[in-house]
Amino acid sequence: MILKLVRDSYTKDTTLGKLYIDGLFFCHTLEDASRDYGVKVKGHTAIPRGEYKVKLSKSSRFKRTMPMIYTEDNEYELKNKGISFKGIRIHGGNTHKNTEGCILVAKRKLNDSTIQGTMEYELTKKLTNKENITLIVE
Repeated sequence: MILKLVRDSYTKDTTLGKLYIDGLFFCHTLEDASRDYGVKVKGHTAIPRGEYKVKLSKSSRFKRTMPMIYTEDNEYELKNKGISFKGIRIHGGNTHKNTEGCILVAKRKLNDSTIQGTMEYELTKKLTNKENITLIVE
């Protein structure tokens, strides 16, 4: 299964885009600000463009099964362009204040700083019992 995140709008605090599953539009996305190569502000930086692995796992923070994005063998960390992110999930939320580096998914884009109508449950359902899930971030 291929998830493709196409980023299309950038502001000082947010990165907006669209998530496709196997080539079909699935939902809108919102992330923290995209930054220059190798620059990370903890809790306020979108993951770099690239290719990642995705799996479902139980979040100790959120107390539910959620998609986890990773590149490392420990299946908790992703490294790309000289920086490391840990515990990056795909979940519901509305603004960059809900992300802390994660990718938020929703039905609607309200404006350049807000999305609405979580699609986390629907995404988790689509990923259940799938192996070899790849996320491509453009």
